[in-house]
Amino acid sequence: MMAFCLASSALARRCTTSRLSTTTSCLLPLLKHQPSSLDIIQIRRAPPLGRLAARTAFASRGFCAGPTTPDEGQGAACDESGSSEDGEVISSGVRVYRRERDEHQRTFRWGIGSSFRSRPENRFQPVHLPHHMETVVRNDYYESENPNIVWDELNESWEVYWYENNKLTARPFPVKKWGIERAKVEAYAWYEHLGEEGRLKEKTVVEAPEPGVFYDTRMQGFVSLIWKNGRPESRIFSATKYGLDGARSLAVAKKADPVNGVLPAHRRRRTPFVIRRKPAQA
Repeated sequence: MMAFCLASSALARRCTTSRLSTTTSCLLPLLKHQPSSLDIIQIRRAPPLGRLAARTAFASRGFCAGPTTPDEGQGAACDESGSSEDGEVISSGVRVYRRERDEHQRTFRWGIGSSFRSRPENRFQPVHLPHHMETVVRNDYYESENPNIVWDELNESWEVYWYENNKLTARPFPVKKWGIERAKVEAYAWYEHLGEEGRLKEKTVVEAPEPGVFYDTRMQGFVSLIWKNGRPESRIFSATKYGLDGARSLAVAKKADPVNGVLPAHRRRRTPFVIRRKPAQA
């Protein structure tokens, strides 16, 4: 029979034998050895006395062990917590770590950043290609108490939204740059920084001055709906170019005078009619 005693210390080199007496002498020094999670003892086809010594060595080192006498039969299989299948709890010196929080496995397509990746010169290269990285994320990670800080699933980043200069502005904090937890922390820190500087403004609600004239939030301008030559048309005046009050005045003037208004539309440059006219045939 052959017995193998494998340990992380220098005793492993003296633990390969084919005799029973040497097997016992191999296990006794391990009983005096300090417990370590890297030490592994494996017995293959050993005599009953060798199995008994092996179980004693396992129990003394904090592993789960079965019965300690030959009359009790074979040892029962046990789990990591040190309890056997029959419900017997065996005292163990090894603390088993288990993850108890609610979490799930996720693969981040664009990668997971860190303090090293947060520097521009250390970005993932090339930046436009995916860099798949798999990890464990808590289930409540995507929840946010602030409605202006939301999770963007497509870009795998936290987006901070705020109104400034009568416009909606956003700034992303991607996981591929900051990391999983730090991206969320940086997003909340940036929102607090905006509040300290007084840059958080309320959403501008622009009322329609009259029917047929309204403010388009997407195009950032006032739209005037008019009828011209029996056909419906629309004209938009940019609030960025003319200002909010100026664009409103131009839209109202266009509604009152659809033909000219205050700023008549520039006609396309075409070939003069005299040149385009065909010569009369004789």
